[in-house]
Amino acid sequence: MTYFLNLRSDYYYFTGVRIAQVRVAFQIPKKAIADMAPSLDTSPHLAYVEWFSPLTSPDPKHKMYKVMQSTRNGWRSASIIQVDTILGSVHLFPRFGASMARVWNGHTILENCNVFYINTFTDVDSYLRFM
Repeated sequence: MTYFLNLRSDYYYFTGVRIAQVRVAFQIPKKAIADMAPSLDTSPHLAYVEWFSPLTSPDPKHKMYKVMQSTRNGWRSASIIQVDTILGSVHLFPRFGASMARVWNGHTILENCNVFYINTFTDVDSYLRFM
């Protein structure tokens, strides 16, 4: 699942957006918090995310933003963030060439494709309203 974080947007305008693939959401056990950081009264909900590249200008032909897997020294750039900084999901689709790689399917596409476009023509909120 991919999400957009720290987003302020209207239909085609994105400011301060960073796309990430959420790998796991978790919470540190209260006993561990009490042992390690007794001044904290609660344990925040956290998520391990792998980042995509920062957004630049949309493509002038189709008005969609291109993102790529963000890597450092051959490894995906990752962070642990608070879940409440996730504002919603975003629809990505792969950049297709003359043919599609045989290993691409719904379960492997985020691992096997490096370049995606953000579908700015969908209203992700509407999916939530009708479910």
